[in-house]
Amino acid sequence: MKFETNEARFDNWGMTVRMPKFQSGVCAQWAQLYVALRDAKEAPSGVTPVEKDGWLVEAAWSTMPNHVHKWVLKYTYVWRMSPEQVQTRMRKQHKAVLRGRQFEIVLAEAENSLRQHISKIHAQSFMKNLQKTGCKPAATVL
Repeated sequence: MKFETNEARFDNWGMTVRMPKFQSGVCAQWAQLYVALRDAKEAPSGVTPVEKDGWLVEAAWSTMPNHVHKWVLKYTYVWRMSPEQVQTRMRKQHKAVLRGRQFEIVLAEAENSLRQHISKIHAQSFMKNLQKTGCKPAATVL
């Protein structure tokens, strides 16, 4: 799946995570869905490639070690908060004061970290396929 900008990809992630069809009463349904997507060659019926990419971004987000970066991204793209709301929420909920830095810089660092984790997942998937089959897959998208 190709997006024109990383911001469009992250907006897709937020939209996918918020979709009503993925919001049943099952706890951690996104994790179950991601495992199904990861282990199956084809996406489960009813999951589009755009939604699959949103769940890939969610999986990368969940592996990020930097707590501040994770929550800045979630509040910005999933919860759709303004920069002021994110700064207030980070201070009150997470004891992280962001007011001394420009929010755009903090967000750019967080986005860069998420892109690195997405690349890591792509590389792991590529290497896993290479070890199984011994050759590069025909349609490799990195």
